Amino acid sequence: MLRVVEEDEVVRLIDRRAAVDVIETVYREAASGGAAVSQPSALGLRGARGSGVEFKVKGAVIDSLGVAGLRVIGDGANLPEGSRAYVHLFDATTAAPLGLIAERALHRVRTAVTGLVACRALAPPRATAIALVGTGRIAEEFVRCAVAVFPSATIIVASRDAARARDAARRWQMHARNPLRPAATIAAAVAEAPIVVTLTDAAETLFTARDLGPPKLVCGMGGRHEFDADVLAAAGAFVVDELDFVCTVGSGAHWIRSGQLTREQIAARLDANIGEVLLGRKRIATDGVTLAIIQGMAVCDVALAKTVFDRIQEAGG
Repeated sequence: MLRVVEEDEVVRLIDRRAAVDVIETVYREAASGGAAVSQPSALGLRGARGSGVEFKVKGAVIDSLGVAGLRVIGDGANLPEGSRAYVHLFDATTAAPLGLIAERALHRVRTAVTGLVACRALAPPRATAIALVGTGRIAEEFVRCAVAVFPSATIIVASRDAARARDAARRWQMHARNPLRPAATIAAAVAEAPIVVTLTDAAETLFTARDLGPPKLVCGMGGRHEFDADVLAAAGAFVVDELDFVCTVGSGAHWIRSGQLTREQIAARLDANIGEVLLGRKRIATDGVTLAIIQGMAVCDVALAKTVFDRIQEAGG
């Protein structure tokens, strides 16, 4: 019988510190060929005509866990409870369905932790401050998870609205070890911090290459458009999690749609994927500007969903 794990159970079973190890492991496995994403990396499907509902699907398989999974999001402005997201897990050998894992909270943890893992691997030497551009729920989750990866770092909260930055820093302080500092402007935060993480719903240019000064790591994670290709041009190193998806959503997709770069030009600039960096196969110099675009590999969603499913099974659920 298919086990359905709803949101309240997922929230109860999430282990943020363990998630860091899970994400690092699965990134390495993907780079080694022990995990793979679907082809295409993502696809869309309309809902009923006139409903405004759309479905988005990403899939992955992880050999070491013996599991395959499909992350399915049903989204629509008129849905009474907002978007619905689940990971459907299958036995990768028998194709038997295993479980349906609610993925709203898990997605926030996955996004935050993948960014933090990338930042730890690519940060300039002795980086002690992170400019966090964004004041939404995933940015809040980033602050929660940052304690496990950067316990001594100061987080500077920045937004297009300075008042929102101040309010977010005040509300999120309970999750942080060190005082959170609101920034007067995004440009000021970007200029000050050696690590810049963008986690916004912006569809506009938040900063330019002129705002950067090496050494600097920019980790772009928004799903729409946060900066233009001048940031890539200024970078001495360019790292992604999965190139196809980076060219499908976020700033990379915007560069292609707006005619700034072609997919081939983006691919030609690529130095490594994050799994290769974690394995030590690719060395990235961190004494200049490094750009990482981390859009979310389905292997990470599936791996975290499997850890929740295993905890349910161990508890006899």
